Amino acid sequence: MTRQFGMPKYRISIVNKNFRASDEHELPSHEAAVKEALKGALQIGADEVCGGEQFFGAEVGIECDGEVFERLVIAIGASPLG
Repeated sequence: MTRQFGMPKYRISIVNKNFRASDEHELPSHEAAVKEALKGALQIGADEVCGGEQFFGAEVGIECDGEVFERLVIAIGASPLG
């Protein structure tokens, strides 16, 4: 896959009290960066819950050119009903 010249770099971070992940992605837009960040956070949360945790919550931050332009909270949980 050929990268477009001048595509912005976004730093996506996912943080909670037990977990910290951060990575850079070249993406075409802010909207694409938000989708990538949500996809990553949801995958991490699903892995945690499937691994036995009842709850996963984290702050998701998205930066471009050193400026935070989006902050979100992700929460995923599973609890028995009976």
